[in-house]
Amino acid sequence: MNEKKSDTIKGRLSNRSLKRTFSTIFKNQSVFLIILMVIIGIVVSLINPRFLAIQNLFNIILQVSVTGIICIGMGTVLISGNFDLTVGPQISILGIVMALLVTRYSIVLTIVLVIALGLIIGGVNGFLVTWIKAHSFIVTLALSTVYTGVALLISGGKYTSLGGKFSFFIGKLFNVIPWPTIAFVILIIGIFVVYRYTKFGRLLFAIGGNADAAYLSGVKVKLYKILAFTLAGGLYGIATLVLISQLGVAYPSTGNAYTLTALAAIVIGGVALQGGKGSAIGIFLGAIMFGLINNSLIVTGVNPFWRDVALGLIILLAVMFSGIISEDD
Repeated sequence: MNEKKSDTIKGRLSNRSLKRTFSTIFKNQSVFLIILMVIIGIVVSLINPRFLAIQNLFNIILQVSVTGIICIGMGTVLISGNFDLTVGPQISILGIVMALLVTRYSIVLTIVLVIALGLIIGGVNGFLVTWIKAHSFIVTLALSTVYTGVALLISGGKYTSLGGKFSFFIGKLFNVIPWPTIAFVILIIGIFVVYRYTKFGRLLFAIGGNADAAYLSGVKVKLYKILAFTLAGGLYGIATLVLISQLGVAYPSTGNAYTLTALAAIVIGGVALQGGKGSAIGIFLGAIMFGLINNSLIVTGVNPFWRDVALGLIILLAVMFSGIISEDD
């Protein structure tokens, strides 16, 4: 009888130990992602040795550069405890405006106006979210429909060409490192500094973690939420400049695919859907992880239609892991 009790106790202790180990691994999201990337790299390289070629690795980072810049903006909003589903339509509008401006005015003026317009749209989003006082998911979902209509109206439902102008982001630094990759890395470093060393960054996490407690502590919660949306809008403007420069043409649906893609990447990177948790390194690794999986499906010859299936499963797994961490906290 005592032996059975002893075995039961040992079993429970073993289960608890396993749970603690499991939880510890997933709490350090960045370490987990790096380990998972290494495993994926080894497995895929056994199927196709070209996967680990330097050129292919550069291609992966290049492919996620636009998504990564968008992730910084969306991740900032999510950390503040809000959703932003206007990403795709915003990029579509900004892309069309960019194409219209660059064919009439200087490139410098185009860059300034596109980023400024992004900041304005982001500020409007933040203001409406705080003013209407409905859940940001619903408000930005409604706004995304409005912006989709605006993109169609100003474009007439047709594509708008850059006319061969502003092809800067097609080039590479020293003919090695693509400019979009450089832009992505610089912005990640910038947001790392903001999150870690500025009052603005620290308050965003506080608001996302507990907005009521932050308000009672004297924090201007509404203002900082608006600023988070505004910053995100400016980053969407930069992402648009990079994207449309590479495409050479803007469609009224150019940005549609980026909303879900960016959301998947930042959730993979450990940004909590409920807000208050996340990191610049996690956002960076999440974007790279998403590109790695996408590229793996291509080089292994998997049917491209499986990409959307994989994307949905990735989001589910990321949310599941996020739930495990939250419960353990």
